[in-house]
Amino acid sequence: MTVPTWSAVALAYARPPIRDALTSILQLDVKLAQSLVGATEPALAQIKLAWWRDELRKPRRDGDPFPPDPLLANLTRDFHGNENVPIALIDGWENLLTDQPWAEAACTAFIAGRAESFAGLAAISPRPEAAKAASEHGRYWAMADLTSMQPNVGYEQPGSLPKLPRELRALAVIGGLARRALLRGGKPMFGDRWSPFAAIRLGIFGS
Repeated sequence: MTVPTWSAVALAYARPPIRDALTSILQLDVKLAQSLVGATEPALAQIKLAWWRDELRKPRRDGDPFPPDPLLANLTRDFHGNENVPIALIDGWENLLTDQPWAEAACTAFIAGRAESFAGLAAISPRPEAAKAASEHGRYWAMADLTSMQPNVGYEQPGSLPKLPRELRALAVIGGLARRALLRGGKPMFGDRWSPFAAIRLGIFGS
């Protein structure tokens, strides 16, 4: 399953139970992006979104077999009882099912979806009190991607991000790389000569 280039560095600093859950979220995010961005059949994309939501909401008991789709199986395993976390991501992407340029309200809802998914990851970690701080890192990730997908969007000058505990250092890597991309005028989060060093520093120090 495809994941972003920077995910290997971020996941290197992820600890259980966040590592598997974050991997599933990143894979789902790529899947949704491939289905939605530039979709020539918005109705078909809407059906795909509804399928993911319906499958995640299906009641499952301990001992039930996992779904045959590998990603859905992982999401079911990682977010059993917390299905609202991946569903928040789906709801966020759904707002981009319109022609570009996307309206401000659609972008805001997309940002909120990623922020909520990061807050949800923190909530199932050993440090649930960091959920609000984690959501800020999710916001920056969303803004960086929106700037890449829709240049000249124009967000506020990125400020500092709240420090995350070591258990959530992987989210700090993502949020920090996103902030760096925004400060560089909407450049990609990863790929320039200094981005690996920036990611390692974020993984070690958190900022």
